[in-house]
Amino acid sequence: MTTASPPSLQASIHIGASSISLLVVEKHPDAAETPGDFLEQSVPLAHDIFQSGSVRRSTIERCVTILNGYRETLRELGATEDTPVRAVATNVLDEALNQDAILNRIQIGCGLHIETLDEGEMTRLIYLKTRRRLRDTPSMKKCTTLVVHVGPGNTRALLFKNGRISDYSNYRMGVYRTGEAILENQDGEDSGASVTKLIREHIRSQVSQIHHDYTEAGIEELVIIGYEIQHLAHELAKPGKTKSSYRALADISSQIASMTEEMRVKNYQLDYNTAQAIIPALEINLAIAETLQVKTLRIPGSDYERGLLLDIPTSFSLTEGFQKEVLRSAESLARKYHVHRSHAAQVTQLSQQLFDATTELHQLDDHDALLLRCAAILHECGNFINARAHHKHSHYLIKNSEIFGLGQRDLGIIALVARYHRRSGPKPNHIDYRDLKSDDRMRVSKLAAILRIADALDRSHSARISKISVRIGKQKLNIDLHGIADASVERMAMRSKASLFQDIYGLGIALHETH
Repeated sequence: MTTASPPSLQASIHIGASSISLLVVEKHPDAAETPGDFLEQSVPLAHDIFQSGSVRRSTIERCVTILNGYRETLRELGATEDTPVRAVATNVLDEALNQDAILNRIQIGCGLHIETLDEGEMTRLIYLKTRRRLRDTPSMKKCTTLVVHVGPGNTRALLFKNGRISDYSNYRMGVYRTGEAILENQDGEDSGASVTKLIREHIRSQVSQIHHDYTEAGIEELVIIGYEIQHLAHELAKPGKTKSSYRALADISSQIASMTEEMRVKNYQLDYNTAQAIIPALEINLAIAETLQVKTLRIPGSDYERGLLLDIPTSFSLTEGFQKEVLRSAESLARKYHVHRSHAAQVTQLSQQLFDATTELHQLDDHDALLLRCAAILHECGNFINARAHHKHSHYLIKNSEIFGLGQRDLGIIALVARYHRRSGPKPNHIDYRDLKSDDRMRVSKLAAILRIADALDRSHSARISKISVRIGKQKLNIDLHGIADASVERMAMRSKASLFQDIYGLGIALHETH
């Protein structure tokens, strides 16, 4: 009789805006993963940051105490040094003046390396949540739906049409950013009505922008997700259901605003941080529903934090569906700036073929391949401003735009790769390039070198080269052009484009007609 292998463990830790949570998952051989112990303790991280710009020392020490307690729990559950533990922190931490001190203190005090979630990964986590909504809310596959995530500092909106992302926006309006701003302007014991009025005044410009962005989209349903609002799902929707209404949201917002914090804690089983934050969360969501005149709301009944922790171990991996959404967003941006679509598509295809064929040279990963494809789609968007020096205009436009699923670091890399698709290659004194970490500077150079070759292969903008084969020689990268009788135009373009590739990879470029 064989003894069944014991389950292995993995754990996720999230240092959030108002709490630190731990989820342990048991991985059984030949069986589905089973969520195990879940722990959560309150900590006023966002309160400190939006009130004073820094996290107080007492809050930092509370974080250390909680995290060491979680590590002890993991040991008691049988975790070892080899147990995978991914620890992440809210991107609100980026706004703390003492961010480095916090992370260093946790590293020394707990032996934990904390990754701060960037905008790109936060969006990926919301995307994973939204995919689950597509499964439990069939109407999302038919209706035009806006998914709204009101976070501690920012609000994100994902527009779905026929179950696919059509648009994405990010707004500087969040629960704690709004709540702390309101506290600064309160005089004594303000009534619930005056507090909600202050909130509405504070968020007016951002809500107006949402109205401008989505009022003509024909939104039929609003899906609301977020840490605070999902605490009230059982009050806003029937058991086992997600459907609610604007009226129900307005009623509960008015009711809670009239309560003291102690009453909110008691009546709705909230901790004190959430009891403070719940009014801004309700009013922001209410204002969005109101400005878009959406009557049908969907509020998931699942626990927000548990779902987040469950997704954290896999959120950075790029699923095919997620990549398609990123590329669709880049293509939408390209249309906005009237990019030559057939040329962009051709350069994107050639870039991918060259990337795949030169893996042993560049040693980059799937995420880098995605950034290259986005840069190829958008490399000529600067023509929207002016054809002269359009590569520099492309850099500016991409850097100051949004692409679904990508953070500022990714956008910066894409912008620079597009910037270097022509004329001068990267130089140490170039703005933005010089500010990158050394690994990212090399990443930009490697990707730009490939993009330049792909761009040269479609110098005529005619997409006449449909298939290439690549052979890596000792001194040259040999590119066979199938079905091409005369590659004079491409060779001419390659003279000015191939130098960066040779500088980076040590190989010249040789084109061979194979008609």
